[in-house]
Amino acid sequence: MAIDILVTTDRINEDPLGREFISYLNDNSERLGMSGAALYYDFPTYSDYETVTYKPDALLVSPIHGVMAVRFVDGNSVARLSPEARVEVDEALGQFCSILIGRFLKSKSLRESRSSLCFNVLPVIFCPNTAAQALFDDVEAEVISSFQAFDELLNDSLIDKLDEHVLLEARSVLEGAKALTRNTKRTIEDPAVQRAAAALARLESEIANFDQKQRRAALVTVNGPQRIRGLAGSGKTVILAMKAAHLHMTRPDERILITFFTKSLRAPIKDLVTKFYRHYKEVDPDWNMIHIRHGWGGASSSGAYADACRRVGRTPRSYSSARDNMPRGDDPFNFACKELLSRGAVEPFYNHILIDEGQDFPQGFYELCYELAYGEADSKNIVWAYDELQNILNVTMRSPEELFGVSDSGAPKISLERAEGRLPVGATNDTVLSKCYRNQREILTVAHAMGFGIYSDIVQLLESPDHWRDVGYELDSVEFKVGDNVEILRPVENSPLSLTGEGLPPLIEYYCANGIDAEVTWVIDQVERFLAEGLQPEDLLIVAMDDRYMRSYFKLISVQLADRGISSNNIHADPYSEPPFTIAGKITMSTVYRAKGNEAAVVFVLGVDALAPKLRADRNKLFAAFTRTKAWLRISGQYGSTVKLTREIDAAVENFPYIRFTMPDLSAIELIQRDLSRRTETARRVRREYIKRLLDEGFSSDEINDILSSEGKDE
Repeated sequence: MAIDILVTTDRINEDPLGREFISYLNDNSERLGMSGAALYYDFPTYSDYETVTYKPDALLVSPIHGVMAVRFVDGNSVARLSPEARVEVDEALGQFCSILIGRFLKSKSLRESRSSLCFNVLPVIFCPNTAAQALFDDVEAEVISSFQAFDELLNDSLIDKLDEHVLLEARSVLEGAKALTRNTKRTIEDPAVQRAAAALARLESEIANFDQKQRRAALVTVNGPQRIRGLAGSGKTVILAMKAAHLHMTRPDERILITFFTKSLRAPIKDLVTKFYRHYKEVDPDWNMIHIRHGWGGASSSGAYADACRRVGRTPRSYSSARDNMPRGDDPFNFACKELLSRGAVEPFYNHILIDEGQDFPQGFYELCYELAYGEADSKNIVWAYDELQNILNVTMRSPEELFGVSDSGAPKISLERAEGRLPVGATNDTVLSKCYRNQREILTVAHAMGFGIYSDIVQLLESPDHWRDVGYELDSVEFKVGDNVEILRPVENSPLSLTGEGLPPLIEYYCANGIDAEVTWVIDQVERFLAEGLQPEDLLIVAMDDRYMRSYFKLISVQLADRGISSNNIHADPYSEPPFTIAGKITMSTVYRAKGNEAAVVFVLGVDALAPKLRADRNKLFAAFTRTKAWLRISGQYGSTVKLTREIDAAVENFPYIRFTMPDLSAIELIQRDLSRRTETARRVRREYIKRLLDEGFSSDEINDILSSEGKDE
């Protein structure tokens, strides 16, 4: 396994020594024993008690060398530095290492004793000047002046190979994943009785590590458009929050917009950004520079659209106003955004725009974001994340060219393929996240089966074997043929978190009631069982699928819960407010629309009899509701569709961990498109092969970048 190199900022473009160092490690990683190692460029940044920031130029984490923090000093200009300036270089690097050691020591698995780590943290000054040793004579850091000296330093720094979990824990501390841990530790008074709580505590204690795709999407700044695709629980919102915090640290004078579709996401996103930022800076972000905004907003509330209206002196339209004035067949939000754009008054306002829940936004909103972002065409820093399987409003997901529109010349305003040519080697502007870190593997396969109608009349399907692989499944098929018996496996490694323990409640249970009172009684009984097993009220989420009778459900449930001394949080009690989705000591009650983007340990999906299984939108609602749970799922309804759906659940559970079906005629059903054409796929494959050939011929990463960027200029 080659070294994992993450170049987190574009400062590398003005740092020839940094580029040379990275190329050297990349080209010689096998000889240097760098298998499993990681190199971070311009990351991380830490603050001391006086909020002074420190960071190395490069940070090497190696299983056989420990940690090295490297500062690059230009060999040609070092002699002109004063003795005091040279000492300051050493002191700043030493202070960074001291702060880093303190953070590592907080982790029990990284400690050898109370005050020492199981590996070294070594400050290194790399100055390619034969007089470097003499110039930095009075410093504590190791001083090297050549790559040969670096090789010798690596040999002198050899340690017993670190276990994989130690290396992962160290990277978790560095990358900020520790910021995701639960705020308060669960108190388990009697594990034998509170089995569910004990199992949940074990689940939550598993290290929250980013996988390679996640960390690259979060930490590597792609100057230009970027798309992040992944299913529910794959970490899209977390990635956007970390990206915002990282951008704010490295570019504090640039304005950032994080926008989303579900109103209840505001508080969780702000909490995540704050946690990530505090992990490094130990102060709150400057909220004047980071705007967390609902996509629409309102007459008296902030929003990406509403704020844009006010900046040009217009009153933002309300939903009802947009609905009453839009052309027949249009979408109210799409109409409102395009009406504002038609005035031609929207000016750029943000240096970076991060869009969550991108599958739910209409084209007009993307075009508005395009105008709000500084830069020209493919230089605009717009990142959008989406899960096409959660498209509960039945908005069609389009390609980037369709989303952002075309210029007056007819060319796409934004093209990922066009922007790809400017990316550094190893970077990508189109990330597909295959691993799910929220749902239990069994629940996820059941959710997919229900979302597609696999064990009934299939109403929608992924378009190709490659798309199934994108969302984390394994299959042998090269292509789909009508009538083929298809067998698709969900591997453990793509759903790595699982509940453990004896005598736990079943993961999935359902109930067919003969009326609303019986259904509510069953839900209340289930709630009491989970609370008796040690879970807290805020661990439970009740999702009503019946929009018509939602208020009746919630009224009955809240009264019966109150009779038992249990509080509830009905986030729909006031339609004009944005209450916190989760409140300590209260069970959350929500529709699927507000529940999107949120999660809970136990999710009750009630009123499923109101769904029409043949409708794609209702299948998507089921998928979105099922995938809110981290652990247990409970489904209920009043006969009708409930009976049909429970039979499908039984079939899905019986086939687990596989999804099995006979391939239908794709032209007769809805397709969820992968948005990767055969031509694009071929172009990317050829580019990868070309880069590999250049690497095999001995070209450095910088030389390859120069070749790729210069091709076609002389034509």
